[in-house]
Amino acid sequence: MSDPNHVKYPVFVMCGEDPRRRKLMEAIDPEKRYKSKALLPFLGKRLVDWQLEELRKSPWVEALYILGLCETDATFDFPVHYVPVKTTSDVAEKLLAGLAYLESEGIGAEQIVVSSCDAPGIRVNEINQFFEIINNDPGSDFALSLVPEDVAEAVFPKSKRVVARFTDCQVFPGELYAVSSKAIRVQKQVIADIGSQRRKINRQAKKISMGPMLRLIARRPKTWPLILKFLLGRATLADGERWLSAAFGVRVKGVVIPEAGFGMDMDLPEDYERLKEYVQTTKLNKEFKA
Repeated sequence: MSDPNHVKYPVFVMCGEDPRRRKLMEAIDPEKRYKSKALLPFLGKRLVDWQLEELRKSPWVEALYILGLCETDATFDFPVHYVPVKTTSDVAEKLLAGLAYLESEGIGAEQIVVSSCDAPGIRVNEINQFFEIINNDPGSDFALSLVPEDVAEAVFPKSKRVVARFTDCQVFPGELYAVSSKAIRVQKQVIADIGSQRRKINRQAKKISMGPMLRLIARRPKTWPLILKFLLGRATLADGERWLSAAFGVRVKGVVIPEAGFGMDMDLPEDYERLKEYVQTTKLNKEFKA
């Protein structure tokens, strides 16, 4: 294993809000007291605090950069950087703003790790595992954490996650991903398009609708054999990596993290109660016993 004392990654923590309020916020915050989901009360803390506390334990983290909140919205008992960007900016805009902020601070980063703010079940052991994998396989422009469906279903049955079904695994996105500064600059429109499509995905779906992606990829003939394998149900995760890499002109890698809490964020009202029970069991009960 590489020595994490010599390798550290800036972590962008996405704390914005959608231009149109989601059902979760309408149910948990009907009076509109909270600017962002990150600020919702959760087991005696703000929702985002649970994630930040685990991230800051990791020796791989260079610093935490908050995107979508400013110092008047939330302060912390530990150092964080507030990146000036609108709360409702899309993913591509936030990443570009974060990259510009790093450059203004004289920080050159080949890879940046991006975290959500609404996965309170995430733990430092799995965070470190993700960092170790991307560090030991340098060169990826986009490394997406993936959680096996069966692992998540065992803890969160009928969680309604959108699953990518390959012949060797069935997975859905986890709550960390790494992106290179090159990919942010070169693929900013692709990032925006993917972010927009992800927000539109129906959580009731059994598998990802690949129509828009297939139309984009079909413009590149060298990807056609991979498309055929996918359509015939013969694609592996490695095929998916090659397929997306060829389509977008960047190297894409999937990082499988077999831990339910690593992939369970808070999108629906019922997620709030499910995650409360999970965090009480995996974190609070252990603290009390200690």
